[in-house]
Amino acid sequence: MRRNIKNLVKFSKTLKLLYVEDNLEAREQTIKLLKNFFEDIVVGIDGKDGFEKFEKAKPDIIFTDLNMPHMSGIDMLRKIRETDENIPCIIVSAHNEPEYFIDSIKLGVDGYILKPLEVNQFSTILYKTIERLKLKQEDKNHTKILEQKVQERTKELAQKLYYDNLTGLLNRYALIEKLSLCDNKLIPIVFLINIDSFRAYNELYGIEIGNTILKKFANLLEYYGKGKGYFTYRIFGDEFVLFESVEYIDLQKYEETVSELFSYFAKNRVYIKSINEYIEISFTIGMSFGNKNALSKADIALSDAKDNGKKYSTYNVQIDRTKQLKNNLYWKKEIKNALDEDRVEPYFQPIVDKEQKIIKYESLIRIRQYDEFGEEKIITPYNFLDIAIQTKQYDDLSYRMIEKSIELMKNKNISFSINLDYSDFYNKNLMGMLVERLEEFQKNNQNNNNHIILEVLENQQIKDYHSFSKKIKELKELGAIIAIDDFGSGYSSLTHVAGIAPEYIKIDASLVKDVQTNMNSRKIIHSIVQLAKNLNIKTIAEFVADRKIFDVVYDLGVDEFQGYYFGKPLSIKEVK
Repeated sequence: MRRNIKNLVKFSKTLKLLYVEDNLEAREQTIKLLKNFFEDIVVGIDGKDGFEKFEKAKPDIIFTDLNMPHMSGIDMLRKIRETDENIPCIIVSAHNEPEYFIDSIKLGVDGYILKPLEVNQFSTILYKTIERLKLKQEDKNHTKILEQKVQERTKELAQKLYYDNLTGLLNRYALIEKLSLCDNKLIPIVFLINIDSFRAYNELYGIEIGNTILKKFANLLEYYGKGKGYFTYRIFGDEFVLFESVEYIDLQKYEETVSELFSYFAKNRVYIKSINEYIEISFTIGMSFGNKNALSKADIALSDAKDNGKKYSTYNVQIDRTKQLKNNLYWKKEIKNALDEDRVEPYFQPIVDKEQKIIKYESLIRIRQYDEFGEEKIITPYNFLDIAIQTKQYDDLSYRMIEKSIELMKNKNISFSINLDYSDFYNKNLMGMLVERLEEFQKNNQNNNNHIILEVLENQQIKDYHSFSKKIKELKELGAIIAIDDFGSGYSSLTHVAGIAPEYIKIDASLVKDVQTNMNSRKIIHSIVQLAKNLNIKTIAEFVADRKIFDVVYDLGVDEFQGYYFGKPLSIKEVK
């Protein structure tokens, strides 16, 4: 990475630095070095003095020691973060205990430099911090210019954004925005109207006449709506909405609206001149009265009406619960059938190094299904895993998944990882099988460096940590490599890192996916990487979806990478 030091120093000379250090000798030596970059340096002699100087001077960047009288550096930064969450902070300290690193991560510091000061490390961290400030300022200026251009085109785009091209009605985006304006005082009333069997019109008369029917239906609905004080929307294909927001619910009015709508369209048939026919359009209505998820609830009511052959239905909790129960029962049965018919499949997603070379795979659960035409479908755990836990089928799925993964990969001559939840460690059957497979795998792989990696999910509910860490130690003695998965989704595992001593930390996807735009995500990832390097632990970034994300986490020092940018999960036949 090229570093234009001259331009960088030119920028840093415009910044104000707060430097806090209680040791006179260290303070004087460091100030000499800082003067190469900053002209305006405010000095604090302890944490209390530093916080007071911060409030008065309003600096752009902070350097601080940790262990100081009156107020520690951590306590000072904690108070500063209450008023300024984003100001860059760099810690210069002789202390390297894990609790200091944990506190630093929580506070989002940009760098942690150990004393005695090492010039190269100091310069590198300072350079990156100032460079981020410079980029932030440039982004701010660029954003101003863009905002001006956006404002110039707002009126032009509003028409395209909020109105339906075919019917001229307000569209789904306009409705969602209107719903967002409803507060505790205003209650949204939604009539979701779906034309019955509209596809038949397109097939019978063609798309052009189908569009004509939609336009005429929209005109009739809008005319009726205006007369009753409703806004009219076309939200999708053959679905329309009548909407109003009120201070109280008038059930009699809405019952009359439904009755009038059916009567109104029965009297006003749609005439299509090109085919010289009158078409009587039938439809189904789903209604919801309430502030939260009004459109989704109207859709649930619409589905209930269609499923039960009714002309309309009003949302209630029982309808919602019934739909959920039906879905749960379906997946409970499907999971059982998938286990009985051997349709539980491991898929393997590649993990690459910095040269983007595949070095191992992660095993991910899938269920193979076939539709009514015999076409194969691969179902992801998003659809069934939570239900498997609720229906107590998770243990059987986990057992089958781990057993098949090891069996399929044992002759592939490459490392791979499997996921373990905290509860898996107390499943005797699963642990017994895993021990046997680890012993067999180790015996057959004595002449190479391939391993089974156990990805342990970061979990805040570890109740018996002593027993848990003992089981981890036993598995490591059998040749397993340990990784902490979803690291950064909580702080529970930070206190256990030293005890578990993992070889890998997988940085949670929620941090990685936003790393381009969220400076806090960058800071947290940077801190995790620094902590991991100090403990000789390798880091893996999940959810690397494109080149831009890869470039950022690469520059932050991450060791390995996983995501759709490098490859989707593969069947065992596709694994090379």
